Amino acid sequence: MRFGHGELHLVLLALLERRSMHGYELMAELTERTKHRYRASPGSIYPAVQALESEGLIASKVDGERRVFSLTRTGRDALNKRREQLAGIEARHGVRFSSDGLDAALARFNVRVRSSGAVVDRVEHILDRVAGEIESLPKEGSA
Repeated sequence: MRFGHGELHLVLLALLERRSMHGYELMAELTERTKHRYRASPGSIYPAVQALESEGLIASKVDGERRVFSLTRTGRDALNKRREQLAGIEARHGVRFSSDGLDAALARFNVRVRSSGAVVDRVEHILDRVAGEIESLPKEGSA
């Protein structure tokens, strides 16, 4: 399993959106999520987090003997702008790195629909029908 240019950085942002982690946790999480098809190493992770931190996309704090990395507001904005690219990476590798939010789900949906090659007018009809079903769902907080 290989990541293209800039993809590892995007994946790390997605993992840090889920929770703050130190470098070895990031390596373990990445290895586990890819079912050991990608073995993250200090030589790949630490330069990546250093670059993300220098761009202001993540921040670190010392916790005992470890540096714990977390996503900044700027990092969250950058991740949100690249949701569809992340969804494409997830689809290509069959791995979910992103959080379980509506934006991530819609990005994954968009990538899958656009790559399906289905007849456009049928897709439009299905999407309109599904949107109607979603609109008729109970609102949050009501039961």
